[in-house]
Amino acid sequence: MKGLPANSIGTIENSLAAATRKQYSTTYKLWWAFCSTNHIDPFRAEPNQAIKFLQEQLDLKPNTGYGTLNQHRSALALILDNLSCSGIVKRFMRGVFKMKPLTTKYRHIWDPKTVLNYIESLGPNSSLSLRQLTMKTVTLLALISGHRLQTLSLIRLENINQSPQSFEIWITDHIKTSRVGGEQPTLQVPFFQANPSLCAATTLKDYLKATQPLRKEEFLFITFRQPHRTASKDSISRWVKEVLKAAGVDMNVFAPHSTRHAVTSAAYKKGLSWDIIRRSAGWSQNSQVFAKFYNRPTQQHGYSLAPAILAVNN
Repeated sequence: MKGLPANSIGTIENSLAAATRKQYSTTYKLWWAFCSTNHIDPFRAEPNQAIKFLQEQLDLKPNTGYGTLNQHRSALALILDNLSCSGIVKRFMRGVFKMKPLTTKYRHIWDPKTVLNYIESLGPNSSLSLRQLTMKTVTLLALISGHRLQTLSLIRLENINQSPQSFEIWITDHIKTSRVGGEQPTLQVPFFQANPSLCAATTLKDYLKATQPLRKEEFLFITFRQPHRTASKDSISRWVKEVLKAAGVDMNVFAPHSTRHAVTSAAYKKGLSWDIIRRSAGWSQNSQVFAKFYNRPTQQHGYSLAPAILAVNN
């Protein structure tokens, strides 16, 4: 309908992440039903018809927030050429924002020391089962890097470089923050000699040694049950959740991704510079995400969060 060559459709579809496609599919199911009921061509609808649809979603579900409505608007803008530049749609969305202002997910965040104390209590790595060692490794990497769990799930063995002082891990796969011309994240995992029980680098080294005979996969994390396949982001999320819960973090309030909130907030309060935090955790130089959504009250050296985070136990 847009006059594009048929063989370009797949390339254009690849501009959308899998998670975005899943979110948009929810909108399209609702939109198709709306258009069918109101005898509207779903690909040639006018802005006022799109507003009617958005208002209907708002009326049917009063708890619907601005983010959900904006997701619907974005999905429709992908198939309706005249929607993105419509002044009345922009005005409508401003009204929704005032009625349903964005709120932060957490008003406060848990103290990383709670989880570190639990990890320390597990004892030396040599005494841990593969299951315990796997969970300890992924949780420590989440805590000392501040990265998303998606990023940890994409660590490839070929991109892990060990030196006497640290591990350096390059992330080459596309992640949520990947941009054209942007910098891909590099995880710095220094050896923490002050407390070997909390040393993420030592734990990573022991995990690599323990899993070497088991692995046939190119990614770092594998399932601890046979046939030891590559661990998905959801599996890694479950592992972190289990550790946080065992440590006493209220998982009815916090999600596994809250590790990113907890460690970046704690590092900032310990005086680590914003530049180190944003580079380590993968935010751009001018990003305001940390200040708006991640820096929460809790109950430097080098390019890493590790010293500031792990030192809370000393």
